[in-house]
Amino acid sequence: MNIRFQFKRGEELKFISHLEIMRVFERAFKRASIQVTHSQGFNPRPNIVFALPMPVGLSSDGEFADVELEKTYELSDFIEKINSHLPEGIKVVDAKEKTTKTKVMGIVNAARYRIDFEAPKNTEINEIISNVLTKKKIIVLKKTKRGENEFDIRPLVYELSGDFAEGTGFFNVLLGAGQNDNVRPELFIEGVQGCIDIPIEMLKMHRIMLYSSSGNLWLPLLDKRFL
Repeated sequence: MNIRFQFKRGEELKFISHLEIMRVFERAFKRASIQVTHSQGFNPRPNIVFALPMPVGLSSDGEFADVELEKTYELSDFIEKINSHLPEGIKVVDAKEKTTKTKVMGIVNAARYRIDFEAPKNTEINEIISNVLTKKKIIVLKKTKRGENEFDIRPLVYELSGDFAEGTGFFNVLLGAGQNDNVRPELFIEGVQGCIDIPIEMLKMHRIMLYSSSGNLWLPLLDKRFL
């Protein structure tokens, strides 16, 4: 049985690494006696695939993973069993049976974030948003395995709104995400900073949802079209 499940990570565990998240789920499946199939070869690994790595410091309501099981479960039982062995701060909130062969990491196209920030009290949020959206290019430095490269994030800023009052505010932004064109919140803030003349300090980042595209629509990864 193949299942795609959605989970959230709260403030309690936002500072653990993606590798630690993977280990948390591996232990939880084992303790819940949910038998996960393993890869072949000299170093078999559990067949659990996560949609997108979670950077340290990020909380989220919209994370996804695929898991291949050795037996069939009622989805409600699966959710109850795994949640009973997950630590506080991580919770599976939904699950669907999956019949396609496409892995979840291969369909992620975008991520919606809420990014809380601090700025001078006279900051005009609408001016910032207009400034960003009217730019033809927004160049940032992106770290790769080969060093730092210039990266234009403007084509990957799909939607942007926000609010600001008394020195603090937030952006609600839909950014390109996935294996190829992934814009992390820190890069977005760096890009915003390059568009304006006032300092902005990021306070918190929260991933609201991961999406894949179907025609002109952005759809969550549990949509039946992707299962």
